[in-house]
Parts: sequence; structure tokens; C-alpha cells
Amino acid sequence: MKKAYNRLLWHLKELNKTLSNEPSYYSSKRLERLVLFISANIIVDIYVYKNIDKMSVSDVLLVFGAKMVYAGFQVKQIQKDLKNEEPKP
Repeated sequence: MKKAYNRLLWHLKELNKTLSNEPSYYSSKRLERLVLFISANIIVDIYVYKNIDKMSVSDVLLVFGAKMVYAGFQVKQIQKDLKNEEPKP
């Protein structure tokens, strides 16, 4: 139990460091993207849930397609960041 608590505490400290100038285990760009991606998905899912009886199949597919395009954009940005972070020989 104490080991799990210490592990959780370490992760929280590292997350806190991303908001400061200290070096952190986590990347602040990726955390920002994750938060934006999750919040956008939640907003779209709530909208679809509240309006599902008014939406046609094409509307649902349009929302799903938009979410997949956004997910593809995020993957592309992460790959671009990884390519820029690679050490040059």
C-alpha cells in the first residue's frame, strides 16, 4: 500500500513540474494535447447523447469522422515531435 502511495505521489510531483520551469518526466505538450483531446471527446459525446434521437445515421457518421480526423492529426503531431526530438548523429 505504501509503495502504491509513493508511486502516485511521484507521478503527481512530476505532473506538477510540467507546470514549472523544472525538468519533468512528462512532456507538457503531450499533456496539453491529451487534455484537449479528452475534453473535446467528452463534449462531442455529450452532444451526441443528448441529440441522438434527432440525429440521422449520416450525422452520427459525420461526428465520428470528425473525431477520427482529429485523432489522426494528434498522432501526426506526436510523430512530428518525436522526429524533432531524435538526437542528431
